[in-house]
Amino acid sequence: MSIAPLTATAAVAARPLLLRAGLMAAASTSLALLALLSRYTRGLAPELVTWGRFILPALILTAFVRGPDWRAAWSLADRPGWVRALCAVIAQVCFVFAATQGDLLQAVLLYNTGPLFIPLVAWLWLGERLRPATLAGLALGFLGVLAVLQPGTRGLDPLALIALTGGLAMAVSQVLFYRSAQRQPPLRNQFKLYTQASLLSLPLAALGAAHTPWGAVLAGEAASEPVWVLSLALLGMTACSLGNQSLRDLAYRGMDNASTLAPLMYVAVPVSAALDWLLFDRVAAPSALLGAALVVAGAVVALRSGARAQRAEAS
Repeated sequence: MSIAPLTATAAVAARPLLLRAGLMAAASTSLALLALLSRYTRGLAPELVTWGRFILPALILTAFVRGPDWRAAWSLADRPGWVRALCAVIAQVCFVFAATQGDLLQAVLLYNTGPLFIPLVAWLWLGERLRPATLAGLALGFLGVLAVLQPGTRGLDPLALIALTGGLAMAVSQVLFYRSAQRQPPLRNQFKLYTQASLLSLPLAALGAAHTPWGAVLAGEAASEPVWVLSLALLGMTACSLGNQSLRDLAYRGMDNASTLAPLMYVAVPVSAALDWLLFDRVAAPSALLGAALVVAGAVVALRSGARAQRAEAS
């Protein structure tokens, strides 16, 4: 048999995975931008910002949805969908709180510990196979997390624990998101998530509104960003949120193994480090740079593992 046809077949087989990898990397970049924009919501309570992160996309999507989409969003029959929405609310309120109150890089990094748990959740819950190279990539990513946090010298502060809680909740949410992406149209999938999460986070919004200093917010005092900055930040977060979910939906759709793309969520970590340096003049410590390098290396190892598996199946 000629080598050329085999090479062409392998290239065709690998191309969809590379495209999916690009989509997931773009989704991860959107997450880093969302964290950055959340820092410009100073004055608003994190609970209120989290609710806005769900209700604004839901309102935008109402212009495009139809009757079946509305029925799916309000149905109580799909219990995993509501569990996914609840996990998304927990993950986002932790993420927004950590990003607005603490260090941007640490918040994004700890939120992205979720991919470390996704393959294990998918294995225990969905029975997905864990490839050795994927495990090696995740191990590299975990070493990168340890290099950034340095738990032996600094320990974990409360904001770090909050961000870690968000990462755990995000892992469960993403596994459920992967399953729903296989069965529902993308628009319905997103509208359902944003609508259900908006309803579940409504009590948090009321709590946040109660202790938001509206006088300082409307007056644009030092304790708050100007109203126009708050408005642009919320609109930007809405665009990043929709982009993140749309790109992840496209990346996951048709995949037979959710763990293959999980390490690419770590792309948000070096992007956040770069944004911290460019916008806030915060230079990452050498340990943070080492950790980011390990995270990227882990993503590459896991991605190459998935590409080799697809080439083997194609041949």
